[in-house]
Amino acid sequence: MLIAKDAISTGWDCPRAEVMVSFRPAKDQTYIAQMLGRMVRSPLARRIPGDDRLNTVDCLLPKFDRQTVEAVIEALRDGSGEAPPTGRILINPVEVKPNPDVPDTVWEKFVSLPSQTRPQRAAKPAIRLTALAHELAFDGLLPRAGGKAHAAMHKMLDDFITDRKEAFAEKRASVMTVEGRTVIADLQSGRMQDKLFQANADDAVVGDAYRRTARIVSPDIARTYTMKRAKAKPEAEEDLDEALLEAREDVAALHLLENLQVLFDADATALSDEWWAEYRDRIKQLSDDRQEAYRQIVALSTQPQDVDLARPVSRFEPTKAREQDGSETVLPTYEHHLLCDEQKSYPTELGAWEKSVLSVEMQREGFKFWYRNPDRPSPDSLGIAYAADDDTKIVRPDFVFFAEQNGGIVADIIDPHGFHLADALPKLRGLARYAESHAETYRRIEAIAETGGKLRVLDLTREEVRRAVGSAGSAEALYRSAEACDYT
Repeated sequence: MLIAKDAISTGWDCPRAEVMVSFRPAKDQTYIAQMLGRMVRSPLARRIPGDDRLNTVDCLLPKFDRQTVEAVIEALRDGSGEAPPTGRILINPVEVKPNPDVPDTVWEKFVSLPSQTRPQRAAKPAIRLTALAHELAFDGLLPRAGGKAHAAMHKMLDDFITDRKEAFAEKRASVMTVEGRTVIADLQSGRMQDKLFQANADDAVVGDAYRRTARIVSPDIARTYTMKRAKAKPEAEEDLDEALLEAREDVAALHLLENLQVLFDADATALSDEWWAEYRDRIKQLSDDRQEAYRQIVALSTQPQDVDLARPVSRFEPTKAREQDGSETVLPTYEHHLLCDEQKSYPTELGAWEKSVLSVEMQREGFKFWYRNPDRPSPDSLGIAYAADDDTKIVRPDFVFFAEQNGGIVADIIDPHGFHLADALPKLRGLARYAESHAETYRRIEAIAETGGKLRVLDLTREEVRRAVGSAGSAEALYRSAEACDYT
């Protein structure tokens, strides 16, 4: 939940927003259009992954001018009006659903393709682990998973303390002692007395130290680990309260030990990754909403994570474009797409390069179907992580093609993109790292751009091409080099 006074009116990035409530009065059309536009541009509450009909947003605006809001909504729906939106508008959407001609083997290949999540800087491995444990237990995949997760992390902390007995004893003593200084000044003589003193720490001091540890290991694990240590103390049978106080002091000292955060996070990440790998296939047999719950948990990481694509259920695609002069253009339709309308056609607007790529790929031996990868974050959109300065972003390749080869189905990523933008080279490097990690999943992973009047291709499944991408000074130089070849 985000609560703000001005921030979301001046720019914000919350692509999973489902509901907006505003108590601010508003009449200005541009302001209202910007607010509504930020909600409708990428609603990602994918409770039913891939189903546009069910993926809606709600805007509750009791103090917005009704007539202006209605005018903006009408402009968003059909592209009418001068502002906003402006320019060329895609309109008259039609619902497309899974193509009935696509066999199960193609869909099985589709949902096995690894998409990558964008890292979350504030993600905590312990929170990710316990959340995953909760869902595994809820679905009956791993009974008592929560207890097992806590037990594993308790053992890690026990071993951590055992390996640092002397340091732990020293840090524990420092937590239980408060150092202070008393300064006494005589105003008449001007003499000052400065004395140092030590005193036993009170509950407030111990509590502050305990909360510091809890921020590292999570409050839940800190609580259960405190109880576990208390029950193991000799005095626990006669006086559990006293044992709990001592155990709380033990836990309070933990945050002072070097590398606790690094080692604890590493163990929590390793266990959650192990469970995800072990139960991944069984999770894929669950309902769409349950699978989405797991996707969100896996994404709770400071590193990009692989998640399987979700099979699209329904999508709305425009069939016409309204030009600035008010005229309308019918968008072309194509066959053999994974999604189609009732006439088994898929309407979409393609650029010149994209049309060339589609034409070439559809004529290749073994071609079966193609997929126009959505350029928005959604479970049915294949995303690949790439580094951009100090941030990690997601590039979404334009096409995935499916072909039959040696009696099975193979997939190809084909991404026609220009090299004139500053992020062209970082995106290529992201694709190269992805190709290196998932070479066995694809037959081809190719990036295409036009240079010298020709379409040139970089085959990122080749190791020498990936090395060249890693050391290149510009994307344009790569496409002009001998590492690229003409696209035919």
